[in-house]
Amino acid sequence: MNAISKPLARAVARTLGSSTAISMALLCATAAHAQQDAAANAGELETVVVTGIRAGIEEAIELKRDSGSIVEAISAEDIGKLPDTSIADSLSRLPGLTSQRAEGRASAISLRGTDPGFTTALLNGREQVSTGDNRSIEFDQYPSELLSAVVVYKTPDAQLVGQGLAGTIDLRTTRPLDVTSRAIVMNVRGEMNSQDDMGADADDMGYRASFSYIDQFLDNTLGVTFGFAHLESPLAIQGAGTYEPWHANDPDVDEFNYHPEVADGLFVTNGMKIRADMGENRRDGAMAAIQWRPSDGYETVLDLYYTKRKQTDNARSLEVNLGNYPIAGDGFANPIVADNTVIGGGLVNRVPLARNFLFKTEDEIFATGWNNKWLAGDWTFIADLSYSKAERDEEQYETNGQYVLGGTSNIPDSGFFSLSRHDMPTLNFNLDYADPNAVRLGPTIYGAGYSKIPHIEDELKSARIDVVRELGGFLSDVSVGFNYSDRTKDKVQPEANLSTRDNAYFQVGSEHLLAPTNLGYANANRTLAWDVLGVLGAYYNPIEYGTPDDPDFAYLVGKNWEVTEEVTTGYVKGNLDYELSSNVTLRGNLGVQVVQTDQSSEALRLENGVAQPFSDGKDYTDVLPAINLAFILPAEQAVRVGVAKEIARARMDQLKASSEIGYDEATGLPGGSGGNPRLDPWRAYAYDISYEKYLGPNAYVSLAGFYKDLKTYIYSQTIADYDFSDFLATLPPDYFDDPGMVIPTTGRFTRPVNGNGGNLKGLELSLALTGELFTEALTGFGTLLSVSRTESSISIEDPPNNQFTGGNGLGTIPLPGLSKTVWNATVYYENAGFSARVATRSRSEYIGEVTNFANDRAFKYVKGDQITDAQLGYEFGPGVLQGLSILLQVNNLTNEPYIAYSVIETRQQDFQQYGRQYLLGINYRL
Repeated sequence: MNAISKPLARAVARTLGSSTAISMALLCATAAHAQQDAAANAGELETVVVTGIRAGIEEAIELKRDSGSIVEAISAEDIGKLPDTSIADSLSRLPGLTSQRAEGRASAISLRGTDPGFTTALLNGREQVSTGDNRSIEFDQYPSELLSAVVVYKTPDAQLVGQGLAGTIDLRTTRPLDVTSRAIVMNVRGEMNSQDDMGADADDMGYRASFSYIDQFLDNTLGVTFGFAHLESPLAIQGAGTYEPWHANDPDVDEFNYHPEVADGLFVTNGMKIRADMGENRRDGAMAAIQWRPSDGYETVLDLYYTKRKQTDNARSLEVNLGNYPIAGDGFANPIVADNTVIGGGLVNRVPLARNFLFKTEDEIFATGWNNKWLAGDWTFIADLSYSKAERDEEQYETNGQYVLGGTSNIPDSGFFSLSRHDMPTLNFNLDYADPNAVRLGPTIYGAGYSKIPHIEDELKSARIDVVRELGGFLSDVSVGFNYSDRTKDKVQPEANLSTRDNAYFQVGSEHLLAPTNLGYANANRTLAWDVLGVLGAYYNPIEYGTPDDPDFAYLVGKNWEVTEEVTTGYVKGNLDYELSSNVTLRGNLGVQVVQTDQSSEALRLENGVAQPFSDGKDYTDVLPAINLAFILPAEQAVRVGVAKEIARARMDQLKASSEIGYDEATGLPGGSGGNPRLDPWRAYAYDISYEKYLGPNAYVSLAGFYKDLKTYIYSQTIADYDFSDFLATLPPDYFDDPGMVIPTTGRFTRPVNGNGGNLKGLELSLALTGELFTEALTGFGTLLSVSRTESSISIEDPPNNQFTGGNGLGTIPLPGLSKTVWNATVYYENAGFSARVATRSRSEYIGEVTNFANDRAFKYVKGDQITDAQLGYEFGPGVLQGLSILLQVNNLTNEPYIAYSVIETRQQDFQQYGRQYLLGINYRL
């Protein structure tokens, strides 16, 4: 942030701390003044541009009503002005959709109770790459200011290439010739986070700004649009966590960490931490489009999209091992037990650590597409070329400090801890872990530190041709098309152990010290904070990263891979628009896709500790019919029916060829684990039905039901009779200790496999109502309500974690991503320029996918949450200030925590609070 903009952001953000009463008074005063100006200049008004909450709802309902498929939609209230600060927040308010929070941001979207990987994201109809090791995009990487609309397809459409099994989310940017006149829009908002006393280098201020320009030239035959959005948002997380997994206190389960002072069979954790994350999320996004329509017979559009995000997370913690390390013996005193779990008590003979982490993430996404359309009588010819690329670079540094006195380390300390199902855990000790004279960097019980620098690159090229023939009659038109795409995703993850010079302890110099981290929110007092990069340069040895071809880092084999997919799609589709009777019109579409997939992977295979190049893959073909019927009935009613076969290709990281196999020299038993480049996709038959009643341009009632019959499902499984004979033939005759040993050719191998599926079914009720439907006294009021109930017969096995399959050792778990109950409620008021809105979204508990300490994906039980946001706004009418609007927003009004646990809520694993987000800003349209 430059020297001018940062003080401005702070000044704007400080106003957010004033009372709501003052803000309301100012809004009311400006509203009264603007109404007087409007009355005086009413006669000068010639053109009215409809914007605001109702305009966005009205356009979204129109998209839903006119679609031939079952869809949900979001439309911008005005150019550069979607209803939420994040497109993921807006999506999570739609019926049947919900989001999973990451670091306080809504990021991953679950559609109809499925894993986010089942939902495909498009940008202007084109499949998008991702910065993670899966296919699903992070929606918060797409600034809401740059999008004009979003359409969620809940049923397949044969013309839609790259669609998902659960549904398809199409993000759309503005087409300049669709706008009737020039528009210039500017937006700036100051931001403040309520968690402002975290110490160290925490900052609770930020801002966001955007600019949009749309214009038309050459008698409205040439249109251009450009948009830019900048975000600087503070990261302020108050958190706590326990070690994974929770386990029974049983010497047969975990002999090393057995506690004789705790009753056998009680569940315990091997460690606990209180951790504060502070930093900044900075994002720049830009979009541009040129649209040329020189005649009625030709149109071309070139569009570009670019976003770059940099996140800095300084995480600082007080952490303690609760197992029998480094001091064995009675470590618990008077343990507190609930639900057969140790949830608190005294701690003795413990060695806490002060840990400072630095996580730096840089994401970059570029997407472009060139679409050409020719019209010749009843024929339309379309050609489309597109390219997108995503890169993610991460730097992760862990540095550790320990209480050292007189040259003695591993000094035992006593304290107390407690866990709660609903509240922040607590942890405290007697010694002062913010004392720079006592807490020193060096070879602690967890070493001096560790570092990882993962890199992911995802590239997608595609070409498409469509031919459309207008017919009339039962089929209004028929289209035939062909699409070819070539996608490659690479991941590498070098890692390194960190060590201090001469393996000695160092006191952190004043030039590297920061204000102590405030962990008082968890009764953990304060802990020492330092500049991580500074101490690495001052006290640590140079970092030497290792890769899997280095025998000392062979364990990284599963974190380095390349997956390539070539997908060829052909389709034929007919659109229906036929009057069955004077009262019933049949609309919709029917068609079929033929999808041929050629997938392969190159990686390394660890063979008895030696990394060897390895590649594998397969190809398969799917025929996917899809039927969408919409019966348009009298009195603004519609009944929609959808029947289709659907697929979702396997996760990219499941398709990796990485593996580890070997024979035990002493026992002769083989074993291994790895990815599976020969996976088939998830396959399902889907059945949908929906009833809709429209009560006006911005009101409707809808009841929908769906049933998905998943014929296959992909999950990790240990194969007991995996064939190791080919590998056995490569071993030298003297490899085994006993030459006479009978060597089996089959053994246990863990990897993702195609297994039996199950069903997924649900009901969705949604309605949009306006106050005028009931009484004129409620003019300006409205509400949007939806509730979804989803159930599934699918359960999967979550294995213990390894570098190939992930996992958290949870055993049999429900379908990941499934919240059985999801509801959303929005109440708004809009009249005479004034607007107000309160929106709540809620989901019940679910299995979430998170990144664990090893930077691998892992499943956790996540407690249900309820997020409430509110906003007040005023848009000035005709007069000097016409085009200016003011907005005050408060997101996460109740500071709802994120809570993850192991099987039962008592066994808490993560507790995080992200704070309330206050925004105050202005929007100006010229």
